[in-house]
Amino acid sequence: MVGSFFITERLSPSELNKIAELSKDELGRIIDGALSDASSKVEEAIQTQIDASSEQVERALEKETNEKIMAISEYSDTVMENMNKTHNEIMFLYNMLNDKHAELTGLATDLQKIAANVKSIQDGLAKKKAPEPVPVARPESVEEKVEIKEQKIPVVKKKENPDTEENHTGKILEMRKKGMQSVEIAKALGVGLGEVNLVLGLYKGDTDS
Repeated sequence: MVGSFFITERLSPSELNKIAELSKDELGRIIDGALSDASSKVEEAIQTQIDASSEQVERALEKETNEKIMAISEYSDTVMENMNKTHNEIMFLYNMLNDKHAELTGLATDLQKIAANVKSIQDGLAKKKAPEPVPVARPESVEEKVEIKEQKIPVVKKKENPDTEENHTGKILEMRKKGMQSVEIAKALGVGLGEVNLVLGLYKGDTDS
């Protein structure tokens, strides 16, 4: 009824007469064609909307994906920077430990040399302090005693060495107070470097004052 109202409004009387003459089958075919055209147009509109929505969703997904990739890239750069910093710190500590090990090895070698020098000095001092063996006089006859008295053999006194141990100690301490190094003191006095270091170690308070 509604369709007939619209049709009567838009068609002329002659066209209405032609329509009236059409059979029901022809009217059905016309309506089916119109419905088919309308359905195809509706499907096209739906497909167009779906395509537009798909493109919009794809663009949004691409944007979101790019943002996530950039965030992951920045995070990975930060992690790599921290790893490199930690690696450099570990290598610095490793090199420092190697240097300390080499330094300790050198100190141990120097201590061994000093200990050997001290031992040699102690041995020399022990030899100097050891009493000389007293010769055992064999029994002399009265004639030999008289003969010895008559000969009056002059006794040669042993020349004292001015550079005794005490003099060495005093000179070493005096030179040290003047700012001379151990090597210079040893060369000047003609004594061993170990002996100079030993004296300086024993009288350390005196040299520092």
